[in-house]
Amino acid sequence: MSAPGEGYGQWNTGAQALPPPKPKNGMGVAALVFGILAVLTFWLPIVGLVLGLIAVVFGVVGRGRVRAQRATNGGMALTGLILGLLVFLVNAVLSIALFLFGFAFINVGGGNTLEQFQQCISQARSAPNPAAVQQAAEQCAGQFGQQLPSVTGGQ
Repeated sequence: MSAPGEGYGQWNTGAQALPPPKPKNGMGVAALVFGILAVLTFWLPIVGLVLGLIAVVFGVVGRGRVRAQRATNGGMALTGLILGLLVFLVNAVLSIALFLFGFAFINVGGGNTLEQFQQCISQARSAPNPAAVQQAAEQCAGQFGQQLPSVTGGQ
């Protein structure tokens, strides 16, 4: 028998409290991994851009999970988000610059020079021996360097 007042106000239903759910840290980890991969490939025009964008998306989702208290790795998600954003911006600028440089090169006559260089190299390959092929290829490279249009317009 229990003492008077013991157990008063307590309900014993027989059910035990559930443990809190495990944190879902996958998005934060993925953001960091893709952010690091983006940093390593920032100089590749499309690859760095895509990896940076993926890191940003995973970072935003990971930060959302941290705010909702479903994840515990806010630092990883934030780092991946920042790396991805930086690489995305740098790669976008590099891609635009590369496109503009290529466009300018072709517009000032670089396309014709490139075609002449390709024709010269294909003719050099038909030389009778490897030494002659090497010599002809060097002559093609020299001609190509001399025929390149001056983008600055000074010469």
